[in-house]
Amino acid sequence: MHGLLIMNREPMPTFARSLSSAAAGLLLALSALSASAAEFEVSGTLTFHNDVVEIDFSLPSDGNDMRIWSTSWLGGLNFDPTAALWSRAGSDFTLIAEVDDDDTVGAGQGFYDTGFLLSAATAGAYRITLGAAVNAANGTLLSQGFLYDSQAPIPLATWNQPTYDPNRNDQKGGFYNVRFSNVDAVSPVPEPETWALMAMGLAAVGYKGRRSRPPR
Repeated sequence: MHGLLIMNREPMPTFARSLSSAAAGLLLALSALSASAAEFEVSGTLTFHNDVVEIDFSLPSDGNDMRIWSTSWLGGLNFDPTAALWSRAGSDFTLIAEVDDDDTVGAGQGFYDTGFLLSAATAGAYRITLGAAVNAANGTLLSQGFLYDSQAPIPLATWNQPTYDPNRNDQKGGFYNVRFSNVDAVSPVPEPETWALMAMGLAAVGYKGRRSRPPR
C-alpha cells in the first residue's frame, strides 16, 4: 500500500498485505500522527484481491455522529470495496457492522462505494478494514480473518471481481480512498513484519550517519 494520510484539514478521507508497499504507507502515516482533527482522509493502493487495509481511529467522547466512507470506486475505474467496522475488545476487535455498497454516507461517493454512519457513537478505540468485495469477515472477531485469506493472491489488474461488468472489463484498479468525519487519531495499522522492516531501515540510517561523521 502506497498510503497517504492527510490530517488537520480546515474546514472539514489498510493497509495492504504487501511488505514493501505497506512500509511506504506506514512511514507517510507516521509523519502526520502529531496532528489532530475531526476530519481525516487515507488513500493508498491495493495490489492483490485478498489485500486488506486496516486503519485505527478513536472517538474522544460519547455522542459523536461518526461517518466513514470511500470515494474511490470512480465508476469502475478502481475495485468495488467492502468494509467492516470493529471496536476494540481486549487484544482483539469485535465486529460492529459490515457494508459492501452504500453511496449515501458522504460527498464524492460512487454507486459501489461503501461507508458507515453511526449516530451518538460511544467513545473508544475502533478499527476499519477495507478490501475488495466480497472479501467478507469470517466471524465476529477480527482475529478470525477474511474469506479470501486462504486463497493465493491474484493481482487486481487481472482479477474478475464478482461485481465487475463483463462488457467493460472494469474494476481492475487498486486505488482506495477513505474519509473520516468526527473521529480522532486516525492511523494505518502496520503488520509485524513491517515493524521489523522499519527497524532495519532505521538501523541502517543510523549506521550510515555514524560512518559519515568526521573524526574528532
